[in-house]
Amino acid sequence: MKIAIIGGSGFVGLAAAEALGARGHDVALLDLAAPPAEFRSHPALHRTHFVQADICDGATLAEVFAAERPEALLHVAALTSNEAMERHAATRIVAVNVGGTATTLEVAANAGCRRIVTLSSIAVYGSRRTDFGAAETLDETAPLRPDTLYGITKRAGEEVATRLAELHDLDLTILRLGPIFGPWERPGEARPDLSPHAQILTQPAPRLVNEMRADWLYSRDAGEAIAAVIETAGLGKKTFNLGAGSLSTPLEWAAAVGIAIPEVAPDAPTVTSRIPPSRPPLAVERLREAVGHAGTRPIAEAAADHMAWLKSLDMTTTRASG
Repeated sequence: MKIAIIGGSGFVGLAAAEALGARGHDVALLDLAAPPAEFRSHPALHRTHFVQADICDGATLAEVFAAERPEALLHVAALTSNEAMERHAATRIVAVNVGGTATTLEVAANAGCRRIVTLSSIAVYGSRRTDFGAAETLDETAPLRPDTLYGITKRAGEEVATRLAELHDLDLTILRLGPIFGPWERPGEARPDLSPHAQILTQPAPRLVNEMRADWLYSRDAGEAIAAVIETAGLGKKTFNLGAGSLSTPLEWAAAVGIAIPEVAPDAPTVTSRIPPSRPPLAVERLREAVGHAGTRPIAEAAADHMAWLKSLDMTTTRASG
């Protein structure tokens, strides 16, 4: 199958491209800029190619779709804004996360690409709420009360996508992604905050505000679940949580990696996270029932695989430069 990923050069886009390539699909990575050279030359992306495209430029995007003729679209492009970005780039956040969703789905529909998977976020449930109560998990029926601009735009994006799917008879599936870490993550304008796991790797003496226990999803497991959803037609225009299905901490991950366990220093943290400890983890049973794949591997396995991937990245870079 030929699959286009809008936002394909980003963290989740590359994780999905890796999984799709391993399943024998050809993937066009549509984005403003190509992935960094060390990513592009990685063997895991041998079935991908990059095409420059702007999610907000419908005319150019239409030309790309006419040339590529994808059978399915994965829409993961978004500005994962933090509070600082909200203050100075609100208009752009709305334009990309909401307007870009409308543009992309309209172009896909006009090009005859009817299988659409679009990525939403756990942020649609809210983060500063005090009414989570004793809920052990957040399932897909939980009230949507976003309290950040990112969450607000992701909820609006869901509604825009749903309406356009009705108008154009698209086979749409929405995935609400939880907190994620692992291979293919890098800093950039679209993702100003790295996961705590990535921050720990780049700091000589990392300090956490708390243990940051959450349903951390390993990126390669996220990619596998996304690929399974793309391959499963006829899900009935449903929305699914895409989460880990279990809890872990960056401290446990650091111990499994074999590096010094970071200090917990609430008064002087150097590692940040937007995941509030009061928010329940995402329920993933609905996704598991639909595609037979959901959740994440044990943290020790994720740590070993992550370190092996970093080593392979170093080897790829060495071969490319030599």
